[in-house]
Amino acid sequence: MTILPTAVLTTTQLVGGLVASAKNALDLAKASSDHSLKASISELYDSLLDVKGRVLDLDEENRRLKTALVMKDEVVGPIEPHGYFFLKDKPNQPICPKCLQSQPSNSVFLSPLSERYDGARRECVICHWQHYETTKQPSGPVRRRSFSSLRNQR
Repeated sequence: MTILPTAVLTTTQLVGGLVASAKNALDLAKASSDHSLKASISELYDSLLDVKGRVLDLDEENRRLKTALVMKDEVVGPIEPHGYFFLKDKPNQPICPKCLQSQPSNSVFLSPLSERYDGARRECVICHWQHYETTKQPSGPVRRRSFSSLRNQR
């Protein structure tokens, strides 16, 4: 058996080696008649299995955070005047800020700018977040009717 320096081993490999060693010690203790030794080694083995599970969970979380960090490096923003975020390789397609900042983070492009009666806006096709880039003011005075005039029209 060759022993690799710990710097070469991943944390999972290191803990896996410890669990294998503890299993060997447990198998040897089973052949022994010392009950306290058997109990101690069995307890050690159970503790190492708990540590191994926690290390695997932390390793998975570490991978997820590294992926999120890479994704964060690909995003630029917020860019004024509208506060949009963009992917570096697609600077003309804004990303939905609500979806980008959600957990888990999603890069969803906003719809193209659409002209409406009340202004020009973009909308997210996933969460339906909307942002008006321009708003139109009503032209001329707005004629408002009273409630009683509407009731008299019946």
